[in-house]
Amino acid sequence: MKTMDLHVELKRYRNDILELSQREAALRLNINQSTLSNYENGTRDIPYKMLLTFKEVYKIPTYEMNRIMYGEESSASGQSHHPMILRESFEDEEYKEILKILQEHPKLKRTLASLAYFTEKRKEKFITHVNHLYQTLKEW
Repeated sequence: MKTMDLHVELKRYRNDILELSQREAALRLNINQSTLSNYENGTRDIPYKMLLTFKEVYKIPTYEMNRIMYGEESSASGQSHHPMILRESFEDEEYKEILKILQEHPKLKRTLASLAYFTEKRKEKFITHVNHLYQTLKEW
């Protein structure tokens, strides 16, 4: 059984499973992109608490996190590690978070619901402005 380094596995998971850029992942992890780069390149050890953050933010199932931490190849255990299944699991967890936010913030929910009545051109303009606002505010 071939083992893989933890930092290699986490980078593979971000790239191949989640399809997140390093910048987006660092933002979600609430760390600098250079710190994530150092973790992924193996030039900096990943503290245990940070491993828990990776698991939570990347929505890594427990069996998959155990596999990553013990350095086993995906085919080494009986669990399904197919990238599509793991990606769908990640997306399902993201949808749950989005729905929770919408339930907690009814004004946001009403605003987004109103998009259904916009023309496609107006929707695109609205989304462009929201994305621009997000890009501006995430630097705070």
